[in-house]
Amino acid sequence: MPKILAMGAHPDDMELEAGGTLAKFIRKGYDVYLLILTSGGYTDMKGNTYFDEQLKNEALNASKILGVKEVIFFDYNTTELPSGGKIVSEVDSIVDSIKPDVFISHHPFDSHQDHKAAADIMFAVSRQGRVKNVLSGSTLPYRPNVFAFRPQFFVDITDTIDIKMDAIRAYETQYSKFGSEELIERVRAMSKTHGWAVGYEYAECFEVIRMDDSLWI
Repeated sequence: MPKILAMGAHPDDMELEAGGTLAKFIRKGYDVYLLILTSGGYTDMKGNTYFDEQLKNEALNASKILGVKEVIFFDYNTTELPSGGKIVSEVDSIVDSIKPDVFISHHPFDSHQDHKAAADIMFAVSRQGRVKNVLSGSTLPYRPNVFAFRPQFFVDITDTIDIKMDAIRAYETQYSKFGSEELIERVRAMSKTHGWAVGYEYAECFEVIRMDDSLWI
């Protein structure tokens, strides 16, 4: 059974960047594992506080909607995610245990410091061909540095776009914070724009760090 490891710096990251892709490959028979590196809780610029347990429960609910096989939580503090040392060894152990065929995480030029750290961790762990397919997800348009993202691998998520949206809605705290259905409309529009590039109704796209032919054979 092929396996995907999706690694997000925070709860809700992978649903936003790759939720439709994960749902699609789950329906193709892949086992998908979700690794969340931080505890999730934070206080935003308006002083609103979101608590670890709250976000972890939302992550579990979203993962059930997608069909994720297992959610693995680390406990690093939000905005303080390291990119070397102990955490690389910890993710090494996860990769050794799961042996994923595909590893998805963030883009190294994402402007969020935790996302940059997650990308560096993925690169370190994927050394020497340990994972054959390594992909960086699309940064969100409201963050700077989007120009550095070079999409090369497009996934048709037309049949799973609604599942992706339901998974995003499962993060009730973040769904409300970012405008509820306005967030859904924006993410749907982004997927439609990505789909336009390759003739799909909706798509997600990734920058290829490494890829072999196993996704096609």
